Amino acid sequence: MITLLIFLLVLSVLVFVHEFGHFITAKKAGIRVDEFGFGFPPRIFGVRKGDTLYSINALPFGGFVKIKGESGEGAEDHDSFANRGAGVRIGIIAAGVIMNVALAAVLIAGGYMIGFPQPIDNGISKYATIKDRRIEIMGVLPGSPAEVAQIKPTDRVISGNGKEFQSAEEFRSFVTEFLEKPIRLTLERDSARREVEVTPKLLEQTNKPGIGVALSDAAIVKYPFWLAMPKAIVLTGVLLKAIVLSIFELIRDAILGRPVTADLAGPVGIAVLTGQAARQGFIFLLQFVSVLSLNLAILNILPFPALDGGRILFIGIEKILRRPVSRKVEGWIHSIGFALLILLVLFVTYKDLGRYGGRIVEFFKGIVQ
Repeated sequence: MITLLIFLLVLSVLVFVHEFGHFITAKKAGIRVDEFGFGFPPRIFGVRKGDTLYSINALPFGGFVKIKGESGEGAEDHDSFANRGAGVRIGIIAAGVIMNVALAAVLIAGGYMIGFPQPIDNGISKYATIKDRRIEIMGVLPGSPAEVAQIKPTDRVISGNGKEFQSAEEFRSFVTEFLEKPIRLTLERDSARREVEVTPKLLEQTNKPGIGVALSDAAIVKYPFWLAMPKAIVLTGVLLKAIVLSIFELIRDAILGRPVTADLAGPVGIAVLTGQAARQGFIFLLQFVSVLSLNLAILNILPFPALDGGRILFIGIEKILRRPVSRKVEGWIHSIGFALLILLVLFVTYKDLGRYGGRIVEFFKGIVQ
């Protein structure tokens, strides 16, 4: 039940922030907003302030905004969306995406101030606070002794043959001493400790003795606000670039008929992943929500019917043709786009059922308990 509540809260925050972007930009532009709602109808209650009804609704899945003239009506009225120039309309539509990007940056900055787990091999600012030092496994070579022993990336090295280590370099030296001799490692994964036996050997890939892992000295690092915000903006840009490239590669592979290797997650898959992040701790949930917010922003700005990017595309076509596209034609195209998106969601959800298997069963068990 807690997993479901966290998932609904995350979804609601992401959608509500997106819709708030449309709302506040329309208000600032002097356009009438008929209703700004939290959740989706049926309506529980509402309070009218000025021309706008602020409502609380029964279905807790974010929110919505009703802007006068967004469907083309009232084009002669000064307070109508349809009456405004292309720049203003594009600004209102794009504001939702901008708010999702801003939310991600704020969440990441908050994470930096609370303390993000990160590598400290290359040095950390003297103004940062470091705690909970650890030796973390960043990667595992295929076919290596580590892979055979089921050692995974993000595992934390606690000790070897009872000896605790202070740094990754100290652990590497220890492993070298036990070439072709079994050692018993104590590892930590998701706050649970376990022991594995692994025998170091001369690795073909590196021609050096080892167990086949990439190591990093890591820690929880906290930054003051004046450092956290700039670092968050930089990381937000890096994540945006990575997401855009991933989507580009996904579309390219689909067009060229290549196998699609990217993992897509539908509502069920996102719910499962949200639960996993929450179980790892608040800071991991914060990271997950920030990435989710950026994904929502990028997907929404794609020039596809029914999305914000599709609506901006039609405004661009209007500028080129010097006349608006027929509202009926545009409406049909958006309806078709929406139907295709629903089909995509259903397909991805079907794939989720096969991919996550038992974890989905656990998720729904958590709902009914």
